[in-house]
Order: sequence, then structure tokens, then C-alpha cells
Amino acid sequence: MFALASLICLPAAGSAGQALPPNLLLDDTFDDNRQGWRTGRTDNGTFSLEGGSYRLLNQQAVSLTYQALPLNTAADYALEATVQQRGAGRGGLYWAAADEDNGNVFALENDGRSVVIGRWQKGKWEELHPAAALPGAAGAAHTLRVLVHNGAASYFVDGQEVWTQPAARTFGTGVGPYASRATELRLDRLRAWHVARIRLAPDVPLTLERTALGAAINEPRTRETSPRVSPDGRQLYFARDVQSGQPGQNLDIFVAQRQPDGRYAETRSLGFPLNNEGNNAVESITPDGNTALLMNLYQPDGHPRPERGASLARRRPDGQWGVPEPVRFRALPPAAQRADYFLAAGGTTMLLALDAPSHPQKCDLLVSHLTPRGDWTEPKPLGPTINTPGDDYAPFLAPDGKTLYFASGGHPGFGGDDIFVSTRLDETWTKWSEPLNLGPGINTLQDDGYFSVTAAGDYAFLVGSNEQGDYDLFRVTLPPALRPKATVLLRGRAVDARSGQPLPVAADIKVELLPKNTPAGQATAASAGKFQLTLPGGASYTLRASAPGYLPLTQELDLTASTQYGEISRDLPLTPLSAGQRMALNNLFFQQSKADILPTSRPELDRLVQVLKDNPELKIRLEGHTDNQGDPKLNVKLSEERVQHVQQYLVAQGIAAGRLQTIGYGGAKPVAPNDNEYNRRKNRRVELVVLE
Repeated sequence: MFALASLICLPAAGSAGQALPPNLLLDDTFDDNRQGWRTGRTDNGTFSLEGGSYRLLNQQAVSLTYQALPLNTAADYALEATVQQRGAGRGGLYWAAADEDNGNVFALENDGRSVVIGRWQKGKWEELHPAAALPGAAGAAHTLRVLVHNGAASYFVDGQEVWTQPAARTFGTGVGPYASRATELRLDRLRAWHVARIRLAPDVPLTLERTALGAAINEPRTRETSPRVSPDGRQLYFARDVQSGQPGQNLDIFVAQRQPDGRYAETRSLGFPLNNEGNNAVESITPDGNTALLMNLYQPDGHPRPERGASLARRRPDGQWGVPEPVRFRALPPAAQRADYFLAAGGTTMLLALDAPSHPQKCDLLVSHLTPRGDWTEPKPLGPTINTPGDDYAPFLAPDGKTLYFASGGHPGFGGDDIFVSTRLDETWTKWSEPLNLGPGINTLQDDGYFSVTAAGDYAFLVGSNEQGDYDLFRVTLPPALRPKATVLLRGRAVDARSGQPLPVAADIKVELLPKNTPAGQATAASAGKFQLTLPGGASYTLRASAPGYLPLTQELDLTASTQYGEISRDLPLTPLSAGQRMALNNLFFQQSKADILPTSRPELDRLVQVLKDNPELKIRLEGHTDNQGDPKLNVKLSEERVQHVQQYLVAQGIAAGRLQTIGYGGAKPVAPNDNEYNRRKNRRVELVVLE
């Protein structure tokens, strides 16, 4: 529970019944219309939002509007409105309402000189308590509060109790402003407290607010959706309905650049083939910015296919996008009409939101994994901790690979669909921490969803409703309590080891998590040899780079000390396949003082096998080295035997022995002083030399 003590300690009202329930549900100061209150004109009056106030000008009969709050009416709750009423009619709070014909009224009348309590039941007015005079000047603002305790309703004006209703009638949970006859009502603040069933994320500050992105992103009377921020926060991809105001919709993909002052501008359409006559949206973007997971399927000529699914688009070396290709799942529910997809930063895990087979009107969250054949496993549900009888959709997995943000209408929230956060607890993908609501600074009475977080975790983006009820994009500064675990942004280049210049060909970069060498990330170094990856801190990794015409490179990356967001730059020098070039095989491991190759060496050996098969004319020499400890003659013998064992492995994999020479140098050619174990480990190595 999230007890907002600073909002509970209000001025005493001279009554024990004034004590409030412990949880704040709503605090609307009308600085914006995030809650979606009615605006515009009706036959009876007008509704408007002006200067931090909600105004209702009624001309005849009754004008009212209300929002159905997710109040826990089974326990105590309280409602409070700060209002100003002018005119001969009455205006105030409409509460516990089911519709416009059934609800309670607590209002001022006669220029705010008196207060009235009544209700509408089946469209008929009933006055429950005679009008009572109020002190103060005509037209003064007053604070009206209703406190429901054990079924009884106590009414307070400016903290003073004016009446207690022994058994209050609750028609529903609707709350809003009310005006009748000729009156002008100004509502400055509306609050609600209850005994919350919402599981709120802890330590979220009361000042947390979301801000609508500027006019460069949110066009008037236009739907914007699906914000996806690049991990470094420099680009914001989103979808916009380019057919607004016409029947149907046509979403196109746009990208905006972050400016020095933090704004997003320079918005442009991504154009064909990513945008076509169908609905297009970026579901996720890889950390290197070179691969985009897209909504729906594309034909080879770039036009839309009628089937539902997801596609992958890859950026070409010239920086332009290629035609998206379909993501191949081994099985998908045949009747899925709604779908969201999200590709995790590592590139081998995909989250989906699909129509639940047993409930065609709801979505569940599922997970699929990339197979060695390049297709994806049949999606499996994330389990009952995440999936509810309501809609669960719009997954976003943070770069830490564990923190999941998603939208749900089934978990307890503030109204509409809310955004939640949960943490993956193991490798089964079915065990998760209890989802926590991100709180009223992010979630509103309307639908909120499609959360996207930068790798640093400092900002998040989401979709919500604007004052006109259209979907706009919002940004929020995330407090530490809502941020994912520490992530490191790794930037670098794949370069030629001889010249230091970027490779003239694209290089594949793969990252494996130690000690089990499980896939942790991948990127393509294409344009100017640049690559970018996000990796969870607190772990060690192996970087592997390969490119046509070059020997593969393996390096270690130790991030065990990284406990907060950081950025690292590293160049990966690849050795050309030309005579005389030399490289160390860094991930060959042998038994202590023996020539037996350990099983952990197999990935490195298999990569060497692949290089030799891809380059059938290539001939190499394997050189063995040891440190200077022990008998020099025995060290030479050990180094010779080790490279001979490597040669035998390669031959067993189909490499001709005539392409492989071996020699052992023992400790005669150190690359570091043999003065400590760290340096001696550098000297114990196998090197590859290109002969021709």
C-alpha cells in the first residue's frame, strides 16, 4: 500500500469522523485534462478547462458529468471538491452515481450562501437535508467533503460537519461536477481517498507527473501511438494516424530527434517500404538501431499482406531500410485479431500480446524464443501472475532482460487500462513478481499504455488521452523506484586491425553471458563500422565479432562492478585473412598442465572451423605458448601437444590436415612479464597465424 501521509494530515474538522481513509485515489487540480473530463457545449450548458479550473456554465435544467472511479466502496472512502458557485441555481459535487438519473448531490446554491444535500433517483429529485446558510461572502470558494464510514455519510463544508446521513445510498462509483438552473460552477480541485486494493509501486514521489510531448509530435485531433525510444534516447519512433478525420485509420511510422534542450523535434516519416497503405508501427528497435520489429506483414514489393503477424526490417549499409521480412513462428493462434510484439534487447526473446484462445475479447502476454534455425518457438503464456481475466497487452522488456512494463485492464487500477511493472524471477519466463501499479502520476481514469524506457531508465514514454479524448504521447521522468536494473550502453566500431579504419564490410557482433555462454545480445556493425548494445550490469560477457575476409575476434567484457547506468566505448580490431596476420584464440581452455581441451573451448573451435570452411584456400599455423613456470623442455612439449590437439579437432570436423601447421614455443615468446598470475595467464595461449 502507498500511504500518502502528507495528504492525510489535513486540518481537523472538530469531528472524529473527519479521519480519512489511508490511500489517495485521485487528486485532480485541473492543470490539464489527463482524466478526460467532458469539454464542449450541450443543450443545457458548456464544460471547459480554464487556468487550472474546471468550469460548468448551466443555463437550464441540469448539467453534470462524472467519471467512474475504481473506488473500494466495501470500505471507508472520502470525496472532496473545492468549488465556487455563482447564480440562483446550485452547483457542487455529484457522487456515488450510476448514471445521470441516479446519484447523490452535495452542492452550494444562491451564490454560495447556502448548502443543499439531496439525490436523484430514477430521474426524480429528493432533498435529503434542508438548505443551510453558510458564512462568508457571496461567491466565495468552499471545500465540500463527503466521508463514508460504515455506510454512513458525513458532510463537511470547510472542515465543519453540517450533517450525517445514517445510511447513505450508493448507486455507483461515478464522481463529478453538478449544476442546475442558471448557475456558474468552478471546480478547482477534486480528490478521493479509499482503502486501496491497488498494489502501488513503493517510493513513488507525490510530484511525479507526465508531460505531453510538443506539437512536433502530437498533432491536433490526430491519434499518435506506439512510442518506442532508442536505448540512448536520441530517437523516438512512433505511429501517427495519417487518415484522421476520415473513416478507418492508416498508421504511419515517424521518427523524431532529441534536441539539445531535451525536446523531440525534426519529425519525419520513415517512408516506403516501412510505411505503406496498411497500418504500420515500430513494435521495438534494437539497441544498434539497425533492426526494427514492425506490426503486420509485408509483401516482397513492400505492400501489405492481409494476414496478421510481425516483420523485421534491417537497415542497409547505406543507412536506408530494406523491405521488412516476416517473423516465422512455429505456431500462432489461428484466430488472433489483436496482437502486440516486442523484441528484447538481446535479440533472442520476443514478447507477444495475443487474443486468448479461451477469451476472444481479451489479450494475454506470451513469450517466444529464437531457435538455431532462425524461426521462433510457439509462444507460451507468461503465467497467471501476469495474465488476468482482463486485457493484458503492450509489453516492454527493459534492457536488463527482467523488468517488464505492460498495460492491463485486469489488475487493480485507477480506471481504464493502467501501466504496471513486474520482475522476472527465473529462466522459465512463467514466474514473476506481483505486478505493481505505476501510480496516479502516470495512470489516469482513461486508458494508458505502450510504455517505453530509455536504457538509462531516466525517462519513459507512453500513450494517454488528451483533452479532446484523442491519443497523444507523453513523457515522464522516472523516479529510482520505477527504473529497471542497471544497464550499460556499449558503443564501438569494428575496425581493420592493420589500418585502424572501419571495416569495409558489415560485421556481426554477438555477446554471450558468462559462465554458461548464453546469448545476451547481438548487433550489426554496418554504417562506418559502428555498433551499439545494451547489457545488464553486474555480470561478465564475451564479445565475438566476425566479418567476411577477416578472422573472428573474441574479447572479454567485465561489467561485474557496474551497479548503475553507464556508457562504454570499445573498438573491436579484426585481423584480415592475409599472409602474416596473427591473432590469439582467447577462449581455448585446457586441463591444468595437460593438453586435454576442455568442453568450454568448443564454441571458439567451432567458429574457427566455420572460418576455414568459408575460406577453403586459407592455410594457417597454430602456435602454442606457456608461461615460464617449470621445466622449459616440458613446457615446449606441452605447448606442442596442445596445438596438436586443436589440429586433431579441426581435422575431425572436416578440415584438411594439409591446411594446418603446428608448432610449440613453450615459454620462449611471452607477451607479458611472468611476474604475477594475471600476466602468466596472458602468456598461456594459442595463436593463429595466416600462412596463405
